[in-house]
Amino acid sequence: MINTINQLDVGPDRVQVGLLQFADRPKIEFYLNNYRTREEVVEKISQLRLTGGSAVNTGAAMNYALDNMFHSSRGSRRRQGVQQVLVLITGGSPQDQVKSVADRLALAGVLTFTVSSGQADEALLQSVAFVPTLAFHARSFSGLPGLAEQIMPELVTVVGDTDVAVFQEETVVGAERDVAFLIDGTDRVQADFAYIKDFIIKVIEPLDIGDDKVRVSVVQHSERPTLSFYLNTYKTKDEVIRAVQGLRVTGGRSLNTGSALRFMKDTILSGTYGGRAAQNVPQFLIVLTGGRSTDNVREPAGALKTDGVVPFGVGVKDADPKQIEAISHNPSFAFNVKEFSELSTIPQRLNNYVSLPREELEVVLQQGKIFFFRVSGTHKICNFWCFLSHLTYVNPILILIRFLLLS
Repeated sequence: MINTINQLDVGPDRVQVGLLQFADRPKIEFYLNNYRTREEVVEKISQLRLTGGSAVNTGAAMNYALDNMFHSSRGSRRRQGVQQVLVLITGGSPQDQVKSVADRLALAGVLTFTVSSGQADEALLQSVAFVPTLAFHARSFSGLPGLAEQIMPELVTVVGDTDVAVFQEETVVGAERDVAFLIDGTDRVQADFAYIKDFIIKVIEPLDIGDDKVRVSVVQHSERPTLSFYLNTYKTKDEVIRAVQGLRVTGGRSLNTGSALRFMKDTILSGTYGGRAAQNVPQFLIVLTGGRSTDNVREPAGALKTDGVVPFGVGVKDADPKQIEAISHNPSFAFNVKEFSELSTIPQRLNNYVSLPREELEVVLQQGKIFFFRVSGTHKICNFWCFLSHLTYVNPILILIRFLLLS
């Protein structure tokens, strides 16, 4: 690894390097902006020790990298148009969900590519890659350096010829949107309702809310839907936030999410109550439930999609992941967490979609994902560093882009 860094022009306005190890859980070694000189990075790397572990929770590590490494506060320069690259190397088969996480990284503007070795599941990693030819495999870690020459032409082609969307974290100015929330209002969420309100606020905070900009609506549902406010009820962000903060659980024993989806389509998103589909304004529906719906969700969700609405599904605790996926525009638009306290990990990902310019949004909705690479790795740290040394020596393209090493 030291030989690799010695090939790079490290600096705050040049190449920035972050490092994260993972097994059962991820461990950040250093962020992109922790070290400003090559000497500092080399000194830190010389002190590294393998963390070890028995599990290969690759998806969790990728999510963790997206949520904690690729941010301006950690040194990310997405706002300046600097390409973000994730190098993921694995010698074992992921023991958690990876494909949807990879899509989220791509939609956040991160270029990810994968290399596997040993007992890693080649077929799975090929399906995780954008196309099978972008997944690389060696029989053993000692063969990783030989893969560098295969990977570099593909990497150069993608970086040189493919536009990867870069999503701004600042307020979306001048973008018309209709954003409606359909949230769980049953008795079961009473104790966790504060997390739901905080989730809504975090989603809308970056949005430029106004009558001719972004409009927001909230509806609770249990056996039946209950309106909190229409898209055209409030004109400013402060008014919307105050309304959300004042929400109280409507109550109820069961969820009829399917009938609530019909209500959103026929009433909330209609022109009568502030919907602007007729003016070609993008419409987003964020559905959050903490339990399983007792009625069918697939048909009403399909009707929403046919009308051009972009639905997201957010499932917590006892929500049925299959129903959440059926509600969502595609599997990449479905989010599931175990506890309401984990909802805070989702708003930034939602904003990556909602904040897209209309033309880019249409491309994403049609293609389902953006061009990206993915490489993965785990233990055998010495051979891992040797591989990276060959990779950066073969072509200086990595000197021009920022990358995070996930080992």
